[in-house]
Amino acid sequence: MLTTIHPSLASACQLELGKTLDQLNEATIGSIHLDIEDSSFIRNITFGLKTVTQVSGATHHPLSFHLMVGDPFPWIEWLKPLNPAWIFVHVETLANPAEILTLIKGIGSKAGLAFNPATPLAPYSYLASLADSLMIMTSEPDGMGQRFNPLLIDKVAQATSLFKDIEIWADGGITLATANKLHAAGARHLVLGRALFDSEDYVANVNTFREVGDER
Repeated sequence: MLTTIHPSLASACQLELGKTLDQLNEATIGSIHLDIEDSSFIRNITFGLKTVTQVSGATHHPLSFHLMVGDPFPWIEWLKPLNPAWIFVHVETLANPAEILTLIKGIGSKAGLAFNPATPLAPYSYLASLADSLMIMTSEPDGMGQRFNPLLIDKVAQATSLFKDIEIWADGGITLATANKLHAAGARHLVLGRALFDSEDYVANVNTFREVGDER
C-alpha cells in the first residue's frame, strides 16, 4: 500500500508559496497541509484566514488543517467555507473532545485528534467511534529544529492497536529513513516539511516518499 503524503506549507518558503503550490499541483498527494498556530498553544504564528483562503483558491488538492491553537472552536466555522477535507484538533486543548469532533463532522470534514509526544493515548480510546483520523506528533519544540524522536514510533504502533479502523498520521521531523519505520508501525499518512521542501523537485520527492512500504 502506498503511503499518503501531506506537504506542510509551514515548512515551505513563505515568499514563494504560489510557486510551491504550482509544483505541488503536479504531484500525487493526499492534501495540502496547513498548520494554524497563533502563539496560544505553541510559540509560533503561521497562517491567518486570508492566506489559507488564497491557498485554497490556488490548488486543486484537498486541504488538511492542524489547529495548534488554544481555542480551536471558532476555527471550525471560519474554515467551513474552504471545505476542509481534514481538521485536526489537539486533545491537550479540549475538556470535552467529543463536542468538537461532532462539530467538525457536521461541516463535512474528517475529524482528527492530534497528540503531543507526552500525551498518552489510552484515556482517549473511548473516542474511537467518533474520530476519523489520529495524528501522532513525532517531534516537539526542542530548540534544536524539532528533531524526530524515534521513541514515538512505538506510540504509532500503539495507536493502531487502540484506534482500529482509523487513519493513523505521523507529523514531525520525518525523513525517508524514519518514514519507513513509521509505515511499518502503522502510519499510512505522513506530514512532510523540511524533508520535502529542502529538495528542488517536489514531485519526485513526493513519489519517493509515497513508495515507502509499497510491497507491489
